[in-house]
Amino acid sequence: MTIKCVLTAGAVSCLAFSAAQAETRNFDFSGFSAVEASAGLSVEVTVGGDYSVRAEGDADDLEKLRLELDGDTLEVGRKRSSIFQRNSRSDITVFVSMPSMNEASASSGSELTATGIDAGDFSASVSSGAEATLSGTCDTIDASGSTGADLDADDLRCSHADADVSTGASLSLYASESIEADASTGGDIVVYGGPANTDIDKSTGGSVRVRD
Repeated sequence: MTIKCVLTAGAVSCLAFSAAQAETRNFDFSGFSAVEASAGLSVEVTVGGDYSVRAEGDADDLEKLRLELDGDTLEVGRKRSSIFQRNSRSDITVFVSMPSMNEASASSGSELTATGIDAGDFSASVSSGAEATLSGTCDTIDASGSTGADLDADDLRCSHADADVSTGASLSLYASESIEADASTGGDIVVYGGPANTDIDKSTGGSVRVRD
């Protein structure tokens, strides 16, 4: 319990506040190769180790956390009847370790970071103001973004990329050999790696830039 006192008009007023209790919880999930983040949560994925899932944050917020395994996808969100804080990110961070990863998605203002990716085909999607940052290597990345979301994947070194972006979203990718890109409605794609083979379609204020 924290007590704060304020001097007002010659009187001292004291109020008591309950300090938020930080907590760590471990979850028993395995067998997944994809991670999906939503609902303003922060998810940090490390690829290459054994399976582990850990959440850190305020004890009350952790009660509203939803972790589910749907096929090979670990879904990280919140219980439907709960609201952490409208129009803002939650203070909860979920830490995930997994042997391999072939798909990452982030939506509804969430933040997802994945490091150590080593994949053949990799799929990444962001939507509704979410952000994702990816690093590692892959043969081919299939990336999509919409509704003001941002994907930073130029540190995910891939040979080929297929990208689709719309509605003010932004994608940053790396493709050393080929890129097929479609940008519309103010969407923006930047492709690093100087791929020689390009197939680019732009409409309604969309932008695609290819750089070395």
